[in-house]
Amino acid sequence: ETREVTLRLPSQPWYLEGYHRPAINHPDHVIYEIIGRLLSEGRTSRLYKSLVEEKQIALSAQGFSGFPGAKYPNLMLLYALTAPGHTVEEVATVLDNELERLKQEPVSEQELERVKTQARAELLRSLDSNMGMARYLTSYEVRTGSWRNLFKELDKIAAVTPADIQRVAKATFRPQNLTIGRLLPKEED
Repeated sequence: ETREVTLRLPSQPWYLEGYHRPAINHPDHVIYEIIGRLLSEGRTSRLYKSLVEEKQIALSAQGFSGFPGAKYPNLMLLYALTAPGHTVEEVATVLDNELERLKQEPVSEQELERVKTQARAELLRSLDSNMGMARYLTSYEVRTGSWRNLFKELDKIAAVTPADIQRVAKATFRPQNLTIGRLLPKEED
C-alpha cells in the first residue's frame, strides 16, 4: 500500500516519490544507479526533459538512488519543484507516466550508452586525486566490506542492458513500494 505524507510550509509546492531499493551489495545496485541517472541526471534526463522542458510544469526535476545512504536498504528518490500555476498532481501524473514508460518500453541503446558513459566518467574522475581515491576506497570498504569492489564497478556498469532496466523498473516502481511526499504552501491565516 502506498504511503503518503503532506506538509504545509512557506514554500513553493514540491512533489516527491521514494521507492524502496536494496543496499549497495545487492546484485542490481548498479542497475538502480543507471535508472537513477536515466530519470534524473541533468538536463538530458527523462524527468527534466518531460517536466521542465516539454510540459513546463516544474522548475526543476531531480532525484537520486541511494537516499539517505547506500550501505543499508534505502530509497530511490525522485522529486520536482512545481512551476507557478501548476499543481503537484500534474507533476505526479507526468512522473508516473515516465516510470510506466521505463517499465514498458526498452531504453534505446543510444540513451543507455550515454548514461553508462556518464557513470563511468564520473567514477574515473572521482579517482583522479588522492583525496578522491581515498574517499571512494574508504567508502567501498565501509559500505561493501572490501575496497576491491570499487574496481568491479566499471564492468558492472558496462554489463547493464535495456532488459535489466525494465526488469528492475517493473519490480521497483509499484504502488506497494512507494512513499509519496507533498510539500504544499502554508495556507495564510
